[in-house]
Amino acid sequence: QFTNEAGGILDDLMVANFGNHLFLVVNAACKAEDEAHLRANLSDACVIEPLADRALIALQGPKAESVLAKLCADAPALRFMDAGPRRIDGIDCFVSRSGYTGEDGFEISVPAEHAERLAKTLLGSSDVLPIGLGARDSLRLEAGLCLYGHDIDTTTTPVEGALEWSIQKSRRNGGARAGGFPGADKILTHLASGAARRRVGLKPEGRAPVREGAPLFADAASSEQIGTVTSGGFGPSVNAPIAMGYLPSSFAAPGGLLFAELRGQRLPLRVSPMPFVPNTYKR
Repeated sequence: QFTNEAGGILDDLMVANFGNHLFLVVNAACKAEDEAHLRANLSDACVIEPLADRALIALQGPKAESVLAKLCADAPALRFMDAGPRRIDGIDCFVSRSGYTGEDGFEISVPAEHAERLAKTLLGSSDVLPIGLGARDSLRLEAGLCLYGHDIDTTTTPVEGALEWSIQKSRRNGGARAGGFPGADKILTHLASGAARRRVGLKPEGRAPVREGAPLFADAASSEQIGTVTSGGFGPSVNAPIAMGYLPSSFAAPGGLLFAELRGQRLPLRVSPMPFVPNTYKR
C-alpha cells in the first residue's frame, strides 16, 4: 500500500521488481494522485514513467491456463503473482498471474491498439465468455478481497483492514529495514498491540442481502451503532448473501451474532471467516 502519515491507505497496488526498475499497477481511479505522490517523494531517486495507451484484459477461471497456453506457450510456467513481458498471439504484452476474483487467471496489459483483436481472439475459445465488473465485484467479495474506496481508504490502516500479510517482515519491528515509511509508528503499533477495529466477514441469516453503508448493532434493540458494512451483496457461488464490514476488535471473533439495520428492521448476521469461497490461485 501507499500509506499517509496517519497510517491510512492512499491506494493498494501491485509491484513487480525487475532489478533495474519497478513496474507498478495502481487503481485507475487513483492513478493521478499516485503519480503525484511518487513524483513528490521519489523524483530525486528514480525516473517515474507513466505507461499510456494500454488496455487491461483479465482472463479468469479454472480454464484460463489452458486457453492462454494456446496463444502463449510459457504461460503455464507462471505461478501466482509472477509477472513479466510475454508475447501473446504475436502481441508484446505484460502478463501477471493474478486477478481480483479469487480464481486462477491472468491479467494482460496490452497496447490499446491491439486490445480489441486480443479480446476477440480469447473470446473465440469455447471456454471463454465475457463478464463485466458486476461479476468481478461478486467474485472479489466471495474471495474476501478489499475494494479501494469502500473497504479500505485513507482512514484505514493495513492492520485494521486485515492486510498484515502485505507487510513484509523486513519492515516490521526487528526487521532489517524496520519502519521508515509514512505512518510507520501507527502501523507498527497496530501490528504489535492490535487495532481497535477490524475488517471482518459477515453472513446474514436469511436470503436478504445487506448492502454497503448498513449500520451494525450488537443486539436487536440497541441504539448504539458499533460498525458499518463496507461491501455486501449476494454471492452466486455460495448461493447466499455475504458482506464485509468493520467492527470493534472485541466483536470480531468468528461466530458472533450481530444485527444490521435494513429498511427499518434489524437483520441478524454472523461474523464469518474469509474467504467465503476458497481461492484457486496456482502456487
